[in-house]
Amino acid sequence: MSVLSSHVVHIWHTRFEDHAEKYQLYQSWLAPEEKIRAEKLTLHYQQKFIISRAVLRDILAYYSEQSPQDLKLSYSTSGKPSLINSDQCLEFNVSHSKNILIYAFTLETPVGIDIEYIHHRNYLDKIAYRFFSASDYDRLQLLEPKKKLKEFFKAWVRNEAIIKAKGSLLKTHPYSRYELRLSSNLDPSEYVKNEINTFYSISNLSLYSDFATAVALKGNKKSFIMKKYIKKLSLVN
Repeated sequence: MSVLSSHVVHIWHTRFEDHAEKYQLYQSWLAPEEKIRAEKLTLHYQQKFIISRAVLRDILAYYSEQSPQDLKLSYSTSGKPSLINSDQCLEFNVSHSKNILIYAFTLETPVGIDIEYIHHRNYLDKIAYRFFSASDYDRLQLLEPKKKLKEFFKAWVRNEAIIKAKGSLLKTHPYSRYELRLSSNLDPSEYVKNEINTFYSISNLSLYSDFATAVALKGNKKSFIMKKYIKKLSLVN
């Protein structure tokens, strides 16, 4: 079993196309409810779902010394998965964009991860106005277009990562320019105090060019260990 401690986060990454030949094996690992969910998707998204869930199961099996198909997963109302049948307090999260899959694993600390392909977005300023904090929105307005696009996605994945670490759903930022315009009672300094109280650390990562990536953790920052998923890890069939 690979050493995973509460002091480190293992970041696994891979490409969907590297696993096409394992598709039938991967299907056999899924739980009945996962297979039902996959069947409701179009072929393109069905393949991605099956690969992403199977790779997750393989890495979890690697850490917990179980068979991928024997793992029991549950899902929160926000869709965040958790492992039921394990003696470890294993925390993890998954994200994908275009052809890239990425996972974060640690012990005893809620974690969220997000990756997004950097591409032109319509209504970029309007999105930032509503979903970013006022300070993040204001910083974006000072940048020239090319740099603004990259910084927009870096801020977006930070927001998504912390939302996923908290097990929440995307919604209007409570201290966005949009919310501040609606209410004169909101004080942006309260947001800073609230974040310190709940204390989530957020880090941007540089893994793939043209992609923005971020990891959020409850508590202090941890060391990151990058691992590329290439082949089946679990020793138990």
